[in-house]
Amino acid sequence: MENHSLIKASRRTHGKIVLLAVAVSMIFVAAVSAFSVTKPDTGARAHGPIVKAKTTLSVAGRETIP
Repeated sequence: MENHSLIKASRRTHGKIVLLAVAVSMIFVAAVSAFSVTKPDTGARAHGPIVKAKTTLSVAGRETIP
């Protein structure tokens, strides 16, 4: 039996396709992981003192002018 159509393909052919897809996916994930480990860190760097933002509280009042 020839398997030229995915609909008429045998169970063994479907298994081969799934196995190949899983293998290729694992190779892709391994390659991406390997390249990201050796990639230098090019992120933003912070230099200088740490500054903490504070909220200031100001109360508006009515001044009476004599």
